[in-house]
Amino acid sequence: MKKKTGRFCQTGLEHSNEGDFIKKCLIDAFEILAPGDDKLKRSVSDVQLSRHSVKRRISDINTAVESELHSDLQACEYFSVALDESCDIQDKPQLAIFARSVSNECMIKEELLDIVPLKDRTRGIYVKEAMMAVFAKANLPIPKLTAIATDGAPAMIGSVNGLVGLCKADQTFPDFWNFHCIIHREQLVSKSLNLNNVMKPVMEIVNYIRTHALNHWQFRILIAELDQGLPGDLPLHCTVRWLSKSKVLSRFFELLDAVKLFMEEKDKDYPELSDLEWIMDLAFSVDMLCHLDRLNLTLQGKLEMLPDLVQSVFAFVNKLKLFEAHIQKVDLTHFHTLLKASEQVTSASLKKKTDRYATLVANLHESFVTRFCDRQLKRPQITFLVDPFNAETDCLKAPLVTDEAAAELEMIDLCEEDQLKAVLREGTVEFWKNVPIEKYPNFKRAALKILSMFGSTYVCESVFSTLKHVKSKHRSVLTDTHLKELLRVATTEYKPDLKRIVQDKECQKFH
Repeated sequence: MKKKTGRFCQTGLEHSNEGDFIKKCLIDAFEILAPGDDKLKRSVSDVQLSRHSVKRRISDINTAVESELHSDLQACEYFSVALDESCDIQDKPQLAIFARSVSNECMIKEELLDIVPLKDRTRGIYVKEAMMAVFAKANLPIPKLTAIATDGAPAMIGSVNGLVGLCKADQTFPDFWNFHCIIHREQLVSKSLNLNNVMKPVMEIVNYIRTHALNHWQFRILIAELDQGLPGDLPLHCTVRWLSKSKVLSRFFELLDAVKLFMEEKDKDYPELSDLEWIMDLAFSVDMLCHLDRLNLTLQGKLEMLPDLVQSVFAFVNKLKLFEAHIQKVDLTHFHTLLKASEQVTSASLKKKTDRYATLVANLHESFVTRFCDRQLKRPQITFLVDPFNAETDCLKAPLVTDEAAAELEMIDLCEEDQLKAVLREGTVEFWKNVPIEKYPNFKRAALKILSMFGSTYVCESVFSTLKHVKSKHRSVLTDTHLKELLRVATTEYKPDLKRIVQDKECQKFH
């Protein structure tokens, strides 16, 4: 045990790579577990774990995964792409391009197609050039493209000079749908709540406590001394992290008495902390942001289907109507924090505040309706995927179908398929696997197109989180090629055939 602990301590002094460190730890372990097995120790010593060997292995795995990905995309029935741009540790703009494909058997895959450094400005023309180079490298069948999902930046969705506008003007592209990431839209809508009167003093107090080491330490000691089962700390707020604001406000409300006591000890005057009306505004903000966060979390994840995302958004829109009706009647059933804060105010004050909150919820509802109006127009076409037997006969339009009249007849025929109605209970994907394309060609292809569509750029945001760990301040000089290889190997769902990869490799022992 002492030897293993010493090995860990030495890593702070020795600048060996991780592979050498792992090898030394394994040798130390075998000296304890099998002290007389010299053959086992030699086998471990012969393993090549130098940084150059690891780099070559990652490159080999990336090549195998990339080849399999390109083959699947070329053979798929339809595919869509999601694009987003972010800067790495060197402030170099990196464009992440993900592909979502669907086969004729309804097998859905989402994979990193490429991550490309934008060498010039992040304008639509440069984004399109980078995307077309990636398409050419993968030999993608562009006529099979069904949709492009982006983060909503002007360079992406501009109707003339944006990526979408340039692609729609390009004759090589088919008629496709374009989507502004549904998660980005939800965040833009949430800003219409206008919580500045709450956020401004909360952020000032949180920053005063958290950005000064002594204040932070003293505040944590104060919480421990109060010994009331309180959370141990206040989190910092970050505008980039979508769920951060709700967590900060919720924790601030829980620690309100401790914060008030601490600021008084520091002679910092914040009258809001004793203002019952402001505390009610804080409580309303906590509850409302918690509802929005639940929606946000349901929109996240890989392999999410577009109808499910749209359904979650419009279900929340209906919830907002319910919230507004309840608040107008001073029914705080769905606002637990506000209900707790309202116990200290008069009925007249509570009615005045709830009238204002009802207006805020109504404005939020209107913002959702306005921001998602295009999804509402396409909703009959999108939701037919999950409920085809109750869809309107004429719901399918171009570009989902090429022959609308034939699709209407197929819809009527399908509604009489009693056996398929039973299969639908097993799940959407399983249902469409059993729909014969020979009998329902327009119907099946429309379903495959929707299954291939991204509804958000969540996968891009996810890979950027990985990028921050892979290309950190300790590894800031990674080449663009190595960065792409590391990200693909880290995020892929493919299982590379390692035996086939190593069969042509010559084993070299460590000297």
